[in-house]
Amino acid sequence: MEYIQKFIEPYLPSIKKYIIEIILIFLAVIITIISLISSKVDPKASTAPATTDVAGAATGPTTTLLDNKKLDPGKIAVEVSGAVMFPDVYEVTPGARLKDILEKAGGLSNLADDLYVARNYNLAKFVGDQEKIYIPYTWDIIDGTFVEQTRILEYLNPLYSQQLSNSTIKQSSNLKLSINTASSMELETLTGIGPVTAQKIIENRPYVGIDELISKKVMNQSTFTNIKNNIEL
Repeated sequence: MEYIQKFIEPYLPSIKKYIIEIILIFLAVIITIISLISSKVDPKASTAPATTDVAGAATGPTTTLLDNKKLDPGKIAVEVSGAVMFPDVYEVTPGARLKDILEKAGGLSNLADDLYVARNYNLAKFVGDQEKIYIPYTWDIIDGTFVEQTRILEYLNPLYSQQLSNSTIKQSSNLKLSINTASSMELETLTGIGPVTAQKIIENRPYVGIDELISKKVMNQSTFTNIKNNIEL
């Protein structure tokens, strides 16, 4: 004790002068230590997780159904990813359509290729449980990751060719094709006219008489005889 007293005595004048500041600093240190201990001991300090809105359209980032672990037995889960506002796994009623799922995901983002989606995605299709729906970004189309489907053209062409290929229209009716204006597809409905001859007819236009198909060496006499009653200028 005597040693401590001798050590402190030289500093007593300074300690007395700044006694208030020293007390305040000491109290601040004590309060800080107590706060740190309380935060480590309190098991309820963490914040509650966000919830997923599965009843309506998505309104912002939410906890996914995969995080929830449990799924309503009367619902199905569908994953939406790619160029949508809020990619996630969504819980919907069986019978939901693609349009419903995209609305839950907040719709297409500004980075989506709207025209590609409009041409290739059927918004009326039903979605199934565990289905994954990917909406391509514009760069997915540019770099060839997603290629434009040809099924639309394949769907329309048979309807058009079926109308033109009807034998009654080709040979028996009063309908005649103009060799000056008919398309290649229309010309090919004539007996004996294929893609090559149809293209030659188009390249040698205009005609002032149907017999110029012979004089311009577009076709031979026998082919001309077969179609002359079904063509006009």
